[in-house]
Amino acid sequence: MGSVNSLLYGEEIEVPDDIKEILIPGERVLHAVKQARVRQIVTPDSIFVTTERVIIRRPIILGMRDTKDFRYADMANVHVYKGILNSTVRVKMRFMSDDLVLRGIPPKKGREISKAIQAGIDGRYEPAQQATQNVATEAKSNEDLLKLIKKRYFGGEITREEYEHMKRELRH
Repeated sequence: MGSVNSLLYGEEIEVPDDIKEILIPGERVLHAVKQARVRQIVTPDSIFVTTERVIIRRPIILGMRDTKDFRYADMANVHVYKGILNSTVRVKMRFMSDDLVLRGIPPKKGREISKAIQAGIDGRYEPAQQATQNVATEAKSNEDLLKLIKKRYFGGEITREEYEHMKRELRH
């Protein structure tokens, strides 16, 4: 997207390495977006919705970043408000006084992000550690395991990064 679009609507982004590094084994990023600059002009937040949590990365002065994550177990429900230029996703938190409010989401992604968060709240994602254990118990040898992770990769169950990571781990 061009800079005018990111200013008004927000944009989808690639998952940066610093976010990949904090993911637990088996955790997948479902959505990665940057807020519209009209919401936060100088340093828009990046928002990552995973199978385990919502991660917000806020760039701050001198290149330092503030990263916060919110687990689905702490969330009660989610609502999406679609505006003319962008969407807002509001998550009611169970134990915190303030709701989690994700503003400046690209308009086409607001509903998808809302559905993904609701699926996490409902427990519809296989826990990451359980997914890793399931892969290990399904395979009897490294060769079987390699075939299994390849099948999961081509079936869309795991990302390329997860596939490559698991493949490297098997060869060590």
